[in-house]
Amino acid sequence: MTTPVVDGFEWMQGPAGRILQSAQLSGVARHAFTTRDLELRGGRSESDYERLASLFDRSAAELVTVAQVHGRRVLMVEPGTSLTDRPEADAIVSLDPDRVIVVRIADCVPVLLADRRGRAVAAVHAGWRGTSAGVTIAAVQAMADAGVAPGDVIAAIGPSIGPCCYQVDDRVRTTFLGMTPDAAAWFSEDGPGHWRLDLWQANADQLETAGVDPAAIHVSRFCTADHLDTCFSYRREGSGTGRLAAAIVKPGNHTRR
Repeated sequence: MTTPVVDGFEWMQGPAGRILQSAQLSGVARHAFTTRDLELRGGRSESDYERLASLFDRSAAELVTVAQVHGRRVLMVEPGTSLTDRPEADAIVSLDPDRVIVVRIADCVPVLLADRRGRAVAAVHAGWRGTSAGVTIAAVQAMADAGVAPGDVIAAIGPSIGPCCYQVDDRVRTTFLGMTPDAAAWFSEDGPGHWRLDLWQANADQLETAGVDPAAIHVSRFCTADHLDTCFSYRREGSGTGRLAAAIVKPGNHTRR
């Protein structure tokens, strides 16, 4: 299958294999949405993380990852922050140009954020639970707490399961409607008691609610479940499949450790 061109995004080849980048975000911060060229689990995990780090001219020790728990907790990474383990969080905000922040997905929505003035970046893992909890809003708020106005944020939503393939039940829809009645717009009927959920639109709308300029929100609209030649998909391949990464680094001078 030929990988389609994604409007506003660019396919690139490098140390981490084939990656997807947002053209708009590239002008502000180095970042990547990885593909099946990295597996990021099992026996290949260590070497794959080294390849991912090398894309940013970093070592694997300079990657920051978290134990993702499908919530809205945000980890703040400042210069000198000591991270001896992987804290539980589903969003990372970084003020440190020495470290690359990374979230992993295999259908959930990866959101990368960058301040157009270079003061901070963020990486967000937003599955349906995290989206219903407002994890993307929490990340923008954490950036605001660090001095970045939401209007200065550029956002890129990478490959994830699309409304073409993501069927959920009444329980999921009810959870979203309990957050906001506006969530009804993110669902379309798909048989008795079942719905198609558009997590792309849900997260784009939440970014706008948080104060991000709609013109600065870029959605790849690239479905992981529909492009197994390029992406891993938990729904299509099961829990043993690999993981994709969304990674970004704050601009600034890097001090090699």
